[in-house]
Amino acid sequence: MKIALIVINLIICGFLVIAITLFFASGTIAENYTDQTFVAPEYFFILLIWFLSVVLLGVYIYKRKIEHISYPEIIFIHLIPWISLFVGFFIIHFASF
Repeated sequence: MKIALIVINLIICGFLVIAITLFFASGTIAENYTDQTFVAPEYFFILLIWFLSVVLLGVYIYKRKIEHISYPEIIFIHLIPWISLFVGFFIIHFASF
């Protein structure tokens, strides 16, 4: 049951992260006056940050064993991929590339 909760959350979060990233990378109608598909490719950095958080969660779950993880910890585990999405936005908008 615990692993199903984690996997379902990661699938939903992953789908939304990909959709949001593609939306921002392709730009709005005002930004995309060229025939390029992606006018702001720096938004793909969000996918990298999200994938890194998923890998770190996988390592945490592997080391702790799913049987020893409590339900409050699972709630915390659910929040980490969603927080990494906003961390990616913060890094892109406020860091200079």
